[in-house]
Amino acid sequence: METSSPRPPGPSPSPAPGLDARLGVDTRLWAKVLFSALYSLIFALGTAGNALSVHVVLKARAGPPGRLRCHVLSLALSALLLLLVGVPMELYNFVWFHYPWVFGDLGCRAYYFVRELCAYATVLSVASLSAERCLAVCQPLRARSLLTPRRTRRLLSLVWAASLGLALPTAIVMGQKHELETAGGQPEPASRVCTVLVSRTTLQVFIQVNVLVSFVLPLALTAFLSGVTVSHLEALCSQGPSPSPSWLCMSSARCRTVPAGSCTAMSPTTGGQTSSTISITTSTW
Repeated sequence: METSSPRPPGPSPSPAPGLDARLGVDTRLWAKVLFSALYSLIFALGTAGNALSVHVVLKARAGPPGRLRCHVLSLALSALLLLLVGVPMELYNFVWFHYPWVFGDLGCRAYYFVRELCAYATVLSVASLSAERCLAVCQPLRARSLLTPRRTRRLLSLVWAASLGLALPTAIVMGQKHELETAGGQPEPASRVCTVLVSRTTLQVFIQVNVLVSFVLPLALTAFLSGVTVSHLEALCSQGPSPSPSWLCMSSARCRTVPAGSCTAMSPTTGGQTSSTISITTSTW
């Protein structure tokens, strides 16, 4: 009776197939090339445009007043930081080389922290710009005294400080993790990825709060302020064209010089002032 000789031990199976199946990262070559081209185009145009915006804002002596330049600078810096950090990382680790993660646990947390920081800074900067614009249109006289470049810089500093605090939880829930173990129960180095470290329930709560704070509330605030601004502008337009020049109040009966910002018409029949005062909305930007 013939007995089969024992099969010589072969090399241990690679963890790559199992990791591919668990992560779903079997990206086709054509998809990698396509995404690389798109990301490169976005990176080139976005970096050049935002860098030019920063250069113009910092170097130009003439142009918009200081408050508007502060808002433009804040938006350009957040977009530029996101492009410089996010696009190369996305291309390297999420398009071409899915694993192992080579930037360490600190690099993983820092990457997602910067992403959230830029996102919060952008939406909060837009909301603050909408608030200043609404005040400038609805209360132009108060806006002249309240809205100064120094206060705008303080407001944007508060925006970035709040963005730092709101982005901090992302650095806690994300981190480096080994998806597979060796036969001896040790972490498999090839399966090192940058992923979520908390449970599914905690992750769901985190995502819901993040969407509420970073998207729903800023969008609702911006939409409300923009609606108030548009409504006020429509009301001003329905009153007819503003007097010109702004220092003169022209009527068919009398004409007198009044301070800029308001124009009081004289009634030709009673010789007194009419009950309506035409407010001249002057730009505070």
